[in-house]
Amino acid sequence: MLSIIVPTYNEKENLPILVKKLDESLKNIDFELIIVDDDSPDGTWRLADELKKDYPFMHVIRRIGKRDLATAVIEGFEKSKGSILAVMDADLQHPPEKIPHMLDKIKNGADIVVGSRYVKGGMIEKWSIVRKFYSKFATFLAHAFIPKSRATNDPLSGFFMIKRDVIKNIPLNPIGYKILLEILAKGKYKNLEEEPIKFKEREKGKSSLNAGVQVKYIMHLLRLAWEVKEIHRIIKFAFVGLIGVFVNLGVLWALTDLAKIYYLISAVFSIEVSIISNFLLNDIWTFKDRRSYGAKKWIERLIKFNLISSPAFPMQISVMGLLKEFFGMYYLLAALIGIFVVFVWNFFANSFWTWKN
Repeated sequence: MLSIIVPTYNEKENLPILVKKLDESLKNIDFELIIVDDDSPDGTWRLADELKKDYPFMHVIRRIGKRDLATAVIEGFEKSKGSILAVMDADLQHPPEKIPHMLDKIKNGADIVVGSRYVKGGMIEKWSIVRKFYSKFATFLAHAFIPKSRATNDPLSGFFMIKRDVIKNIPLNPIGYKILLEILAKGKYKNLEEEPIKFKEREKGKSSLNAGVQVKYIMHLLRLAWEVKEIHRIIKFAFVGLIGVFVNLGVLWALTDLAKIYYLISAVFSIEVSIISNFLLNDIWTFKDRRSYGAKKWIERLIKFNLISSPAFPMQISVMGLLKEFFGMYYLLAALIGIFVVFVWNFFANSFWTWKN
């Protein structure tokens, strides 16, 4: 059986249309529809109860004193009977006719199928440039802090399907709206596929997107990053960078004062030695779980690490100069910000490219 979970809050106008479309799209599919309503003031839960008379595949859960989409979905999972679980919104922005295609992909071996706006054939209808930017930036943050989310172009989609085994015995404790991100970070899966969707403009009702939702997303993202130990990785990377500073200065002193080599030539060697030192420590410690084995792969990673490290010095000088000359910032503070910018660049560039596996 397929269990479709639809969290609702003030969706009285949209719900009858959605239920009818699901009934038409899933004629030959054994499914149940679970409406999880957070005690909507407009009486969505009451209407859902009335609709059950004409659509016996419906079940309604009314939650009193709770208002959180992600926990509503979790409650729907717990009350569902299907071995395959789907999640979609009630606002008609997710196309019900795509569910059979997603189900076929699950039957053919996918563990997760994401209804994606950001693959070939997918699109977003009538979004402003600002909202598109926010969406893309939020997606970048997800990819940056939750590496497993890079398996999909749309890790923040609210329209997806999974095998129940993906979340079996997995403690899920999301906050806000991005339940898929929680599943991607913690779930047990090997094969993820994407189904292109046209994300439609809301037909009726009001969007729930606001500053509070965005704050919840950042809180959820950081908590997940801590739980999957990506923040631990960032701390390790910073510690390795600190060691690299001492390696750099030590080699520079040894070559200049002991070997009597001209200091600028010594600096070139000391920088490269510190880069290699940082690479080795990151390879065997910071990113040990994401490295590929073999001499060729090792050399490729070393070259990539060098290429990423090469713009560090001009980048730091540029940021420092910009802040000092154009904004009048104290030079030491400007230097610290420049170092931070370089650190962010080095970590995420290496995470996305050098150790992307």
